[in-house]
Amino acid sequence: MKTPEDKSAKLWGGRFKEKASSIMERIGESISFDQKLYKEDLEGSRAHAKMLAKMGILNSTELKDILDGLNQVEEEIESGNFKFSSELEDIHMHVESRLTELKGEVGKKLHTARSRNDQVAQDTRLYVRNRIQEILLRLDSLREALYEQASKNIDTIIPGYTHLQVAQPIRASHFLLAYFWMFTRDLEFFEFASKTSNILVLGSGAMAGVNYQNDREFLASELKADSISPNSMDGVSNRDHLLQFLFAAVQTMSHASRFCEDIVLYSSQEFGLVKLPDSLTTGSSIMPQKKNPDIAELIRGKSARVAGNLNHLIGLLKGLPLTYNRDLQEDKLAVFDAVETVLLSLEGLEAMVSEIQFRPERGERSLKEGFATATDLADFLVGEKKVPFRTAHELVGRLVSECVERKENLFTISEEVRKGISPYFTGEEYSKAVSLELSTDKKSSYGGTSKSRQLEQLELAKQSIKSIQRNTK
Repeated sequence: MKTPEDKSAKLWGGRFKEKASSIMERIGESISFDQKLYKEDLEGSRAHAKMLAKMGILNSTELKDILDGLNQVEEEIESGNFKFSSELEDIHMHVESRLTELKGEVGKKLHTARSRNDQVAQDTRLYVRNRIQEILLRLDSLREALYEQASKNIDTIIPGYTHLQVAQPIRASHFLLAYFWMFTRDLEFFEFASKTSNILVLGSGAMAGVNYQNDREFLASELKADSISPNSMDGVSNRDHLLQFLFAAVQTMSHASRFCEDIVLYSSQEFGLVKLPDSLTTGSSIMPQKKNPDIAELIRGKSARVAGNLNHLIGLLKGLPLTYNRDLQEDKLAVFDAVETVLLSLEGLEAMVSEIQFRPERGERSLKEGFATATDLADFLVGEKKVPFRTAHELVGRLVSECVERKENLFTISEEVRKGISPYFTGEEYSKAVSLELSTDKKSSYGGTSKSRQLEQLELAKQSIKSIQRNTK
């Protein structure tokens, strides 16, 4: 039997006479992925050591030794000189084992008044809180890019679609700002998720509390937590904060995927509304003419992975009895993957938004061929000529049908044909009624696509950006 001094001995091994089997070690280890928590584990351990000293469990010399040892462990991990081993299972046991190697018996005191159950629960909370700050910075930058492009394209007229059919003329700024507000909601959702993560659970012990006097208010202050979990059983088993994070991640990736779908469509030969630079596209191995929007397609695909991560965690949690169960080791895989996927995707989105170029001439062609101002013409009959709406709708429908029959559009069909359908379809009034640019400025309701409302919306977006003063340190 291995002695406690053996490097390969389990820190929980006193109860056991036999060595863990190979399959037990392979299926039980988490160090292959939870080493990502090393900074948060060290952060929590420093706070815990200071609390132990405050309560008289450690003296000042012991505290200094532990803090110095934790700093050395961090330096070794960051320099790549730290040795990870599946025998030590997880990041917590790696840190404690190495600390004991460096500082001797005092290293064994660090785990007093805590369990790996409350330790890992706190680590993941710190991790999510820290990663959300990185995601928020990416969302800030993406929103700024959308604002800049919208400002440059306020006079660019493109088709707006319903049912993927040409509907009405809009300003390109309107399209871009629609996504600005989507990602603003995502930002707010992540901020909420950060608050649900920023709760102290350390001090809950294995599940019932600890047998030592501790100071959870001190721990909360050290770890900058907003509040303290009121129930130790809930504290060690609660993963709602991870669900909230993944809900926010799924919503963000859903919006990202919708934007990418628009880019895939709009950059196609059939639409031709936008161009992406060569640096953000790829070619074909056999078709030299191809210019593929791979970055948009890949982000669209990655959104499915994040949705899968949410389903993974929901399935993991739904049948667990209180309190901690080893199943919860698997929660981190979903979160780690979602973090990396969201950050990478937001970076790719910002690159596309910053470099995209609109092609107004193709937009005009689609608008004319798609009879995009037919509604404006009907509204002209109702508003200026006092024609009942249903009658106006029927007259314009007949005109569109005639255009289709003659392979014309509202701008090229002869006045003689128009007049045969309605005497109001003549002269300058008709031209103004079907004008693409004038159509956008008729949409002057709050939130609409008229230039005045777009300028108003850009100001709102600008104020939204300015209202966030995020710490980038």
